[in-house]
Amino acid sequence: MLTLKGKHSKVYVENGKAIKVFKPQFRYNFWKEVRYLTVLQSQKFVPRLYDFEPSELTIEMEFIDGILIRDFVKEGGGEELRKILHRCLDICYRLDRMRIQKEEMNHPGKHILIRDGKVYFIDFERSFDSPNPSNVTQFVTYLCSKQIMEKAEISKPPIELLKEYKRYYSFKSYLNLKKAIFG
Repeated sequence: MLTLKGKHSKVYVENGKAIKVFKPQFRYNFWKEVRYLTVLQSQKFVPRLYDFEPSELTIEMEFIDGILIRDFVKEGGGEELRKILHRCLDICYRLDRMRIQKEEMNHPGKHILIRDGKVYFIDFERSFDSPNPSNVTQFVTYLCSKQIMEKAEISKPPIELLKEYKRYYSFKSYLNLKKAIFG
């Protein structure tokens, strides 16, 4: 059995399932993780939720045996990397439209997994509802690191496009932003 440790929980992996066990003082984080995994099940970019047990503070979910985005960026480049980053940005836009602030999108190294060309977002325990989410703008900050810009052959967007996006969250402003980044 594989065991992974985090700040708020431990994850035990067995038979394709991950059992996330929260520390007692993080009961609120447990409920947030359950809530957002439940809300996002139909979106197909989160692990499948199988069960949860409030009295034990455990969540049973699909184990995503994938590569962390930070490692994917180190190992890859070019068109494949561009495709994955493009998909990540689309997921961030979907979260923004749902008014869910994921957090950690400016440093998503351990919060995005890639498996068989598919992108999965994990760890929603710090998420919250927000009238002004910033998943897209946080992820754009991540994209603008020198390493990623060079490896994925992308451009830094003008600040005006980010401001326009944050003002309206419209599909048109999102497309303009994406075009400035990916060409």
